[in-house]
Amino acid sequence: MVRRGPGGDDDRGHIRIRYTVYVNPVTAKSRYTGNSRDLEMTMKKIEFARATLADAAYAQIAEGILTRDLDPGARLLMDDLAARLGISRTPVREALHRLEMERVIEPNGRRGYSVRELTDAELDKQYAARNAIEPFALAEVARRGGAAARLVRTTFEELSHAPQTTAMEVFLVNKEIHRCTVEALDNEYLLSMFDVIWQTAMAASVWADILENGTAGDFVEQHRPIAEAAESGDPELARRVALEHIVAGRGLHTAHPMAPVA
Repeated sequence: MVRRGPGGDDDRGHIRIRYTVYVNPVTAKSRYTGNSRDLEMTMKKIEFARATLADAAYAQIAEGILTRDLDPGARLLMDDLAARLGISRTPVREALHRLEMERVIEPNGRRGYSVRELTDAELDKQYAARNAIEPFALAEVARRGGAAARLVRTTFEELSHAPQTTAMEVFLVNKEIHRCTVEALDNEYLLSMFDVIWQTAMAASVWADILENGTAGDFVEQHRPIAEAAESGDPELARRVALEHIVAGRGLHTAHPMAPVA
């Protein structure tokens, strides 16, 4: 369940950076998004506010990757990023390490990284992993009903009104509706595996594509069956709905066509 919280604007200098706080009441954690309008991914100095410096650096770099301002192979030099953001190397190092752990970037030279190229085969593996987790989770939610099903319904209703005006927002909203089906099971091991899979998917171009082609507005129609399946009391129906949704989602990655089925 995502709730839009206080954010901030800072338009001093030659670029405007907007930060928005997304608060998940279930986990009581905040997520910050950044929006860079410069095609060359120009960054401005960060001032400490609500976000930690590492969170703010992470948000700007992640937004650049999601929007493809930072294409696969783009170099990310720690000293350069620190200078452009106006902060020390320590929070930049933390942000880059987090992105490396999420398999979004990879080491490239001394104190440097590059944006990873997501291959067709790797994307197929990601979706195979999703097939192993999310249909099970939704089926289990349907079997349990009660609070688990209510969490999925409530999250869906709130996300139906959540903004999707940046690639980061598209990514977070889509991630959250699927994450809540796993979160409802109160199983930290499944949730950890889910997060690893989805954060790696940040490197995919599909989120910017959804924003550009206007299909972000189809969120309600595309995800209502998940909420209904959670409330159905029919685990097999729920499993089938989740599988069909994941297969349809894989087809959206036009830059990475699916491997032919033998």
